[in-house]
Amino acid sequence: MTRKFTLWLTSNLLVLGICSFSLLPSQLGDEKDETKLSEKSRAVLAAKKKLVAREIKKLKGHAWAGQYYYGDHLGVNVALSLAPKSGFAYTWDGCLGLYDLNYGDVVEADGRIRLVFALPNEPKGVGIRPEFFPVLWGERHYLISADQLVRFANAINAGFEPRKGPSGRFLLKAGDHLKATRGDPNLPAEFSGYLLKEPIEAEISSVKDSRMEDTNRVTAAVLNAGANRGVKVGMEFWVYQPSGLYGKALATSVNDSSSEVTIDQLEAPGESHIPSPGWKLSTHVGHD
Repeated sequence: MTRKFTLWLTSNLLVLGICSFSLLPSQLGDEKDETKLSEKSRAVLAAKKKLVAREIKKLKGHAWAGQYYYGDHLGVNVALSLAPKSGFAYTWDGCLGLYDLNYGDVVEADGRIRLVFALPNEPKGVGIRPEFFPVLWGERHYLISADQLVRFANAINAGFEPRKGPSGRFLLKAGDHLKATRGDPNLPAEFSGYLLKEPIEAEISSVKDSRMEDTNRVTAAVLNAGANRGVKVGMEFWVYQPSGLYGKALATSVNDSSSEVTIDQLEAPGESHIPSPGWKLSTHVGHD
């Protein structure tokens, strides 16, 4: 198992989940969820899927219509199929069956795709967002919600995207993981600055605070890289020295020549690795 894959898996356990962490549908919400998963809702969903699939088959070269997926093929399998006239159908399946579903209409305006839900929609970490930007990257088609655009850029900087297989954190059209990317994805202009031509490498210059939260160590620290090096609030860094340690840092404030970050580390029982000045971090997970 490569270090890059290990870091990706560790950093996404809470986002993508595995079977042992999957929740029963009854744990995901109130009585609305039971209504959403009723036989009637499932029947309407099945009919909607057929309508959408039929329209997708007729469309050729459409900018965003299609079947999309994100997940880990274990506890999280989110599927979204959508077309301009037929609307959309969404499901979240896991190890224990169907966790969530919805369907409805699709509205395109101002470069965004908005889902008009027929049933209540309250995404709880996984779920489905109500609005997406269609993002084209070479021959690949992604649907990225507004609150995930920075995360998507971070994933590209880190080397997790473009992904090699269907599993991943972002909605990608079925089969597009086999297609080529060229240049940069067409992110909205205000987010394109998060895409780096070269990784930013930095060192911890000082540590403000470090504490344990459950099994994670959370540390507030200062890096010796700031806006003059391209750092922006929301950028992610990865610890690569000391080697062999998991650590992901999020930039919370940025000055001209320094930035404050919050470092999140998963610590094994009996082990303690408190970040200290001199630790090295990079926006790319490529240091082995």
